[in-house]
Amino acid sequence: MNTRFSASIILCVFLLLSFTVNASFSQSASIQGTVIDEQTGDELVGAHVVLKGTSLGAATNFDGKYLIPNVKPGTYVIEAGYIGYATITDTLMVSPGMDLVRDFELVYTELEGAEIVVTAQAQGQLAAINRQLSEKSLVNIVSSDRIEELPDANAAESVSRIPGITVQREGGEGNKVVVRGLSPKYNAVSVNGVRLAATDSSNRSTDLSMVSQYMLEGIEVTKAGTPDQDADVLGGTVNFKLKKAESGFNSRLIVQSMYNDLRDSYGDYKFVFTSSKRFWDDRLGVLGLIDLEKRDRSSWELGASYTNPNAQLDSLNTLRSTGYQLYDISRLNDRTNGLFVADWRIPNGNLSYSFLSSSIESDRISHFESYGLGARTRLMTSGNADNNTRVRTHIVEYEQTIAKKLNVSASFSRAFSAQKLDDFYFSFRQEQAFTANPLGATVDTVQTYIVNDTVTMWPDTYSLDEDDTEERDQTFRVDLGYDIRLTNNLSGTIKAGAKNRRKSRDYDRGAQSGRLNNAPVRAMEGLSETFEELGAVPLGYGVRRFPIAPFVDEDYSSEGFFGGDYTLGPFPDLDFAREIFDYMGENFSNAGYWEDIAHTIHKTNSNLFDYSGKENYLAGYAMADMDIGSRLNVVSGVRWEKNETTYRAWQGWSDNIPSFSFTAYDRVERERENTFMLPALFVRLRPVDGLELRFAKTRTLSRPNYTDLIPLANYIGSSKSVNYRNPNIVPAVSENIDLSVSITQNYIGFISAGYFRKNISDLIYSSGRRYIEDHEVYGLPEELEKGFIQNYVSNNPNDVTLSGIELDFQTRFWYLPSFLSGLVFNANYTVTESEVKYPRTVIEFQIDYGPPLRVGSVNVDSIYVDRLIDQPNHIMNMSLGYDYRGFSARVSMLHRSDIFRQTNFWPELRQASAAFRRYDLSIKQTLPVKGMDLYLNVSNITSAEDINEMLNVARSISSRQNYGRTVDLGLRYAF
Repeated sequence: MNTRFSASIILCVFLLLSFTVNASFSQSASIQGTVIDEQTGDELVGAHVVLKGTSLGAATNFDGKYLIPNVKPGTYVIEAGYIGYATITDTLMVSPGMDLVRDFELVYTELEGAEIVVTAQAQGQLAAINRQLSEKSLVNIVSSDRIEELPDANAAESVSRIPGITVQREGGEGNKVVVRGLSPKYNAVSVNGVRLAATDSSNRSTDLSMVSQYMLEGIEVTKAGTPDQDADVLGGTVNFKLKKAESGFNSRLIVQSMYNDLRDSYGDYKFVFTSSKRFWDDRLGVLGLIDLEKRDRSSWELGASYTNPNAQLDSLNTLRSTGYQLYDISRLNDRTNGLFVADWRIPNGNLSYSFLSSSIESDRISHFESYGLGARTRLMTSGNADNNTRVRTHIVEYEQTIAKKLNVSASFSRAFSAQKLDDFYFSFRQEQAFTANPLGATVDTVQTYIVNDTVTMWPDTYSLDEDDTEERDQTFRVDLGYDIRLTNNLSGTIKAGAKNRRKSRDYDRGAQSGRLNNAPVRAMEGLSETFEELGAVPLGYGVRRFPIAPFVDEDYSSEGFFGGDYTLGPFPDLDFAREIFDYMGENFSNAGYWEDIAHTIHKTNSNLFDYSGKENYLAGYAMADMDIGSRLNVVSGVRWEKNETTYRAWQGWSDNIPSFSFTAYDRVERERENTFMLPALFVRLRPVDGLELRFAKTRTLSRPNYTDLIPLANYIGSSKSVNYRNPNIVPAVSENIDLSVSITQNYIGFISAGYFRKNISDLIYSSGRRYIEDHEVYGLPEELEKGFIQNYVSNNPNDVTLSGIELDFQTRFWYLPSFLSGLVFNANYTVTESEVKYPRTVIEFQIDYGPPLRVGSVNVDSIYVDRLIDQPNHIMNMSLGYDYRGFSARVSMLHRSDIFRQTNFWPELRQASAAFRRYDLSIKQTLPVKGMDLYLNVSNITSAEDINEMLNVARSISSRQNYGRTVDLGLRYAF
């Protein structure tokens, strides 16, 4: 921790606090009002209103309102401005104690005397720029106009167009966000500033696709937060701002049909209905939304595994293929979103209640073949994975300005997430499945070697894995801000607050499996008697196997799979396979001896990884937000965070038959506590109109994954090894620097260039297998002395460096003649680089010839250098939009370079994605019926594929995913 920096920030805060003693409470006045677009009447969010020649001013909020407190009596020139609009000035006489109201209606104009009609996409661009420039923290904005006019497939796709952001996808749908090369677990997702509960069973990440884009007033991605914001993020926070009711009665209906190119299907749909109304002179507003969606997210996938025979350290060894997998995955997502918002406008404030509900039921049916090249085997497997994810969030918010100077804000929230997974598989097996030795062959060659003879195939094994995860958060927050004015050129706000978040988390796992190949005699006879189509089974000393014919799924066809390059099948019928599973589970899951059990409820795997726990997070902060003159703003402060965790898990010895017994284990509880001081300094300078310079120095942190915190220890006596969680892991801490310069000009538009640097200590990594030289160092039983930790996870002793440059250019061609003035262009480019010294442990065998003669092993710790996992070096986004009367269109391109995907002890076994480029098209046409629009979205026009490659010389493919293109055709009706 940089103690000198911390001390200077704390001293600055308290010096500013001490000045408030001399601040005058008496005779001060205030100026307030609303800033709107003269043509449309829409509120302009982020407009700046200042008293020229002073440091007094304010930016408009989401209702377009502003408030300038602490105005001494006198005559002032007030100015209202919004980029892209003509600035308005006026002269005001302020009397002691008065409350002046001054509203502004701004005109969209660029040339003197020439009024320009603002187009929809231009309005969205301007709204994002103005809001971004009005923020004290470093934020990128996606405005409501941008979201509503030509919406992306979901909110995650909208976020992906922001500089420095990449999105992870499943079946072509974005669901997790990577900020500045930092994985989803290092970022936060919130709604109205309230954290959404995590949706991952092991880490703290949240699925962004849980939030409907039609619920949103805007999206904010904070990359450097002020002390009044959570600091437990290394990358950034994605905050979704929920809608509120607008004036009057408003309703909107969206009906959409979707086409999936991969499946050539038209059965998908989306239905959205929103209705809102304000009552009693707009004091009370009520909004409700329902969003129903069924979408096909199928994919074709290829996987490959490799080995590096006779590998040598510190060299790029040759790889040899050892297995391939071909997947034909049907993935249907049923999504239900609901939103209810009620808000009450109280004097100088607002009171609101928001309820967000979202659920995704994902039904994934897989047909896949696995080729074990070394064993010359082939598995043909059908699988059905039902994944049900639910998120619920209640938020009560209160904010009010009291006595013109005291700003009070508080919120109470409850957040809940649950994920239930039912993953069932049934396999056919074929031994000696190839006509020639396939070891080292390509996947295309292997397919030509296959023996397609069903007589040599038989029903083999089945399994069912069940995961059940629940998380509950309860958060209370309060903030107090006091507006001060020391002189006309030195004013601002002193702010302090506290936050408490209580979290509980539970994870339960179940594992069942069975076999039909050479199953116990009683089970085979019972199956034959119960399912007549199976026929009799030979029960002598030879092999006991059923033929595959009764099990085959006759409806499956692999036609078109990867364009017909590969053939698949035959595969088991899942409905019949599930009947077999139910029968075996009911009748053959118990016996006196494990050899007689045909259906196994795995005692160890069904209990060992279960965990539960609670966290108590407490934070407080103090900060000063000071305007020095009209062009310099300084925000300084410190945040204090404390987190107490109590997690329970299992520790004990594995039985010789772990599937049969789970007896030598104890439920163990571990308590942990950590406290951090996190200073921050933000400086914003506007030396001339249209030029803005920013500097930020912050400290942030990232807490360990849930599965890193649990006190799990599985001692395996037969191999003297342990599956172990490290109790000494601590949160990672990052020292951050951000610099940016932005220029706004009528013809050029908006240009921004930013530089960031992070120095991260204690990032958590695995160094692989580790020799236990001293059991007491790890808190392990003496019996494990000279044994092994299977996968040793610890804090990296070497700091991680991450830096990058973000360039952003946004412009509109208002100065072009006639219909060309509706063109809008956006482009951003990010270059990122990192250096990670990954721990690597080599276990060396040593002989001490003595006397006496001693034989043993020793850990030799070293490092290897590579990038951060999930970090690309280059990201580029470009879009060209066009509006003309009732027509709008946008074509966009996303390009990213390769991404580091997987680390490994051996350099040639590490993986990275191939470079990726994707094109999307959105079109909207206003129809002759008032309030009705027709729109078309085409996603992934060129059917770009996600490909991962091994980092060997040949860049061998490790995985390939094709999810085709999708076409959405919809109708919107607003009334």
